[in-house]
Amino acid sequence: MIDKLALKRLTASDLTFFAWHFKHRSAGNQKAINLNADVFKDQFYPSLEVIARNRQYKLGVDLWVAGPAVARPLNLQRKIIKGRGYKNWRLDGEFIHNPTDEPDRFNVLAPGDLVLLGFEGELSPDAVTLVFLANAAEKDEPLVGELSNILGRQRMISLEPDTLRSLCERLSVSDSHPVWQLVMDDDFIEAGAGIATAVERVLVRSRGATHSLHDLHKARQAAEHIGRFGEELVDTYLQSGMIANEITDYEWVSDKNAIAPHDFRVLRDKKWEKLEVKSTTGSFSREYHLPRSELRDMASGNEPYRIGRVYECNEDGAKMRISRNLQLFGETVLEACRALPPGVAMDAVTVTPDDAVFGSEITLSLPDDKED
Repeated sequence: MIDKLALKRLTASDLTFFAWHFKHRSAGNQKAINLNADVFKDQFYPSLEVIARNRQYKLGVDLWVAGPAVARPLNLQRKIIKGRGYKNWRLDGEFIHNPTDEPDRFNVLAPGDLVLLGFEGELSPDAVTLVFLANAAEKDEPLVGELSNILGRQRMISLEPDTLRSLCERLSVSDSHPVWQLVMDDDFIEAGAGIATAVERVLVRSRGATHSLHDLHKARQAAEHIGRFGEELVDTYLQSGMIANEITDYEWVSDKNAIAPHDFRVLRDKKWEKLEVKSTTGSFSREYHLPRSELRDMASGNEPYRIGRVYECNEDGAKMRISRNLQLFGETVLEACRALPPGVAMDAVTVTPDDAVFGSEITLSLPDDKED
């Protein structure tokens, strides 16, 4: 999974990383892409000097090269180095050649084109994904224009994944474009949580790139963290409701029993109801996961069952919309499952939120003295 994301404008010397450009451009003998120190080292990896010193300033990385346009990713092994007396670091190693089945692939790149750089690794990079964007490539042109405006006159900047995701969504960038490999964290996290549609999007957008068991473990940890964070936000919201006398009492059920089929019970107007929290860093409309145990609890009818859809989670809080009672929905889904062939059972379903089923938006935040 991408930990850090940068945007860089390519120079003629950067393009010497490609064999064709080195041969056909008079741009010196660099044979590498510059990684500007003010971003790569100062912002992303401030401890890099200490770490790299023990490795003779040569850091091996797993390199994925994607683009221009929708060309398939190449997997290579290269190094990030820093020469004595140099300010900047460089992505170096052997030339990158045009693939035999795409003999002109990288020739279209020109000075002034862009590359998005995704780095993996907390203290030092161990994998890098490059997505090249060319003005001359029709499928890249809208992205190049918008990202050029963001970059302005700077050579290289850090970029928030949410900014890139929003831009891709606004431009309706095709699912087959490799840029999605850099911003599919929400999908990958939700795929780790078992959301079927997210799994499908990851498979389409990966386009040959692989994901390790470590990546999957990180995705599941992230999903658990987001889920817990959403519950903490709702706990704070319900506390404020008690203070304002909007509710009489509540129980945080899943805090004591992690396998409970709902997260909270809320006493309102002398009636208890269940509240299951579904959290995402994405938008309200992203799908959520409903296990069979929750559907059974929902359909039981002993208490109203609502979904609290918590979305746009970030360090400052989130937003939430609460559904109406979903008993009938649970009954309908379980009834449909009974039509499955003998010996086939449904473990869970993936649900797209219906705007008409959920109430108005609520702003959630943690108390000012809440620590991470």
